[in-house]
Amino acid sequence: MQKNADKNISEPLRFLKTIYLGDRGVTGISMDSVRKTVKIHIDCISRVRGENWNYYTDEDLENASIVFTGCKKFFFDTNGVLPGDFIEIESLELLADNEYSIVFDVSSYSFDEKRLVPAKLKIIFQSVHLESCDGKVIDK
Repeated sequence: MQKNADKNISEPLRFLKTIYLGDRGVTGISMDSVRKTVKIHIDCISRVRGENWNYYTDEDLENASIVFTGCKKFFFDTNGVLPGDFIEIESLELLADNEYSIVFDVSSYSFDEKRLVPAKLKIIFQSVHLESCDGKVIDK
């Protein structure tokens, strides 16, 4: 990513671009409607600290979560399967001042149907951070 382009990206979108999910898997999704929070639990989250991931593992977070706060909307289309397979960020978007959209591809293989079943998760949110398995907040 170019440094000049990076200055035009809002903080949550810039932060999300430092997350590498690659061949990682969803282990759970939880919501707290009162706190307007959505947590996506993932078996391993890596960080991108350059142009590309390049197998950088020094900051890997095992059994961690991506935590979205100030959630306004939550769309979950799984076509009937429970996500338990890979996760990829499909799109990121600034919608309005302090309002963002993220779409994840959480498609899962169905052994019953012997095929990959498409699934999408979309969240409209205000802020995002990572949380380690012991509850430590990582926001940089």
